[in-house]
Amino acid sequence: MRRAATDRKCSYIILLDRAHDLRELARYLTTLGVADCDVAILDPSPRPVFERNASTLRWVGRHLHVPAGPVDLVRCATAVAACEKVIVASEDVRYTPEAIVRLCALLDVHEVVEPQDYLDPLPWWGGIDAGGILLHRGIEPQPEHGVTFGFRRGAVRSLRSLSAAGGPLDHDQAHRLASCGAEVYAAADVFVRREPRAFGEWLAQRPRLAGNDFTFPVKTAFFLALLPLLLLLAVAGGLQLASGYAGVISFAAVGLAVRGRLGAAAFFPLRACLFAPLWVLERSVSVYWALLRRISGADVETAGTAIPDRARGQRAASGE
Repeated sequence: MRRAATDRKCSYIILLDRAHDLRELARYLTTLGVADCDVAILDPSPRPVFERNASTLRWVGRHLHVPAGPVDLVRCATAVAACEKVIVASEDVRYTPEAIVRLCALLDVHEVVEPQDYLDPLPWWGGIDAGGILLHRGIEPQPEHGVTFGFRRGAVRSLRSLSAAGGPLDHDQAHRLASCGAEVYAAADVFVRREPRAFGEWLAQRPRLAGNDFTFPVKTAFFLALLPLLLLLAVAGGLQLASGYAGVISFAAVGLAVRGRLGAAAFFPLRACLFAPLWVLERSVSVYWALLRRISGADVETAGTAIPDRARGQRAASGE
């Protein structure tokens, strides 16, 4: 007899937000079903595309339609999840059954748990991201712009400020939950593999990820000041002074990345530390790209634009 979704270990929620090899994704989601997860796939595709996707995805989980536009993953996942423990992940995340078990165990004692993602395989642009991950780990354990997290549905429902409409939608959902009063635990020793996106997709993400840091004024000011200060030193003191400044920043970035690799060497090759200065350079450029998009209005997103409520999630689950 097939088990009810509510009897499973946890709900695994994934949002389709790009073109994907659905058969490969379906194979991965099948392993989650075997690992006792209730799988729900949120698909904002137009109806004809949604129906085509359903021919592959309906066999591996609940294939639900959501309106096109910005999706509030936390509220949507809370509405459609069948279990108390909920894991939200992007399309490129690949959990192992062991990581699922460890995350669910941590959710017994924490409201929100954010594991550490790592990239495999590692193209050069993935190396830049890996260098940034290690640099961030060298400063604090909380993952930067985490691509996956777990939460207890009851704990999130009690956050009244979470349901407030208006304002930009925060892409860093774990940080958003923390700002609403949730207790967020950084599971720095739980590693979850993430597949690198194609170069074009990676490049398109740069301004969005840099724009998310606007909620951290000190961090944003640091990256905004890096390149102007480099140019000022080059003009006022010559290339030797500017090179010395760049060398100090690079040395510090590599040092922090090496520190962040402690306890994570099995998942990050040593060469990833050498990409940390390139990540600093990339973010110093991307922050201006994000600022230009923000000024032009290209990044304006309104919370609640495409967030199904409980009743809408139930209708989607029934195919209406």
